[in-house]
Amino acid sequence: MASDSRVYYHITMQPHRRLPALYDEVENFLREWIVNFTKGTEFNILEVGVVPTHIHLLIDKAPWADLLRFINDFQASSSERIIEKFPELMRDMKTNRFWTDGGFHYVKHDEASLDTVRRYIREQKKHHGLGRGLEG
Repeated sequence: MASDSRVYYHITMQPHRRLPALYDEVENFLREWIVNFTKGTEFNILEVGVVPTHIHLLIDKAPWADLLRFINDFQASSSERIIEKFPELMRDMKTNRFWTDGGFHYVKHDEASLDTVRRYIREQKKHHGLGRGLEG
């Protein structure tokens, strides 16, 4: 596949009110779930970085694929699955939506910047004082 046939984005999103809800069990669940969520779609997850207050995703997508629809579908579907799996979060967060409405940000990248973005995402735990970095 030619490199110019994919578009790359670094996406960040946060739990409701940026509460530290992406702890170990939720992080592990989300990492496993996202693989199935993107299977058979026009989106590929290239890197995932998680700290308790937010998540970083590096994705590539087909040029015609709708990024905002992907983000909205991701948030709606993962929110439902996370709340199903961890119902105590609904009580703790005082909402039935895991993600902050509109609480996402994205930046388009080209192939030349991918290594830098990957490294940045892998180092999130270290950057936030939560470990050695270079998470998998």
